[in-house]
Amino acid sequence: MGKPKKYNSKQLTDHLRQLAAEAHDWTMEDGAITKGEALARLIWKAALGWTEETTDDEGNTKQVYHKPASWAQQFVFERMEGRSPQSTPEDDARKRKAKDEVRDLAKSRLNSLAKTAIGDEPLKKKGPPKRKPKGDDANE
Repeated sequence: MGKPKKYNSKQLTDHLRQLAAEAHDWTMEDGAITKGEALARLIWKAALGWTEETTDDEGNTKQVYHKPASWAQQFVFERMEGRSPQSTPEDDARKRKAKDEVRDLAKSRLNSLAKTAIGDEPLKKKGPPKRKPKGDDANE
């Protein structure tokens, strides 16, 4: 036995593409389809939602509705339209974020309300109340 070959992600992608091109065991009206097409059909099915008919042990048939899956909708949309561009760190550094603007605006409003309430005088800091020291004269 020889050393195992190194495997990279490109090789895995190539193998997946080869398998996707193989014929699948599903047959449609126009013949067999590839595994890639079968997978695409399953993703579309998940994106749109579907109704499934099931039969229980007593032979009763009921329909089960599967809601559309948001992950599949997003996947299909991004594959068809392309992903939206992500913001770059340099763009973030140049722009002030809305939350910072709101915070600063709220601070300035609160400060102006406080000044109005106290009449433009700075607040004096009060310490804890002073206590008499314990000692001989405390018992008297």
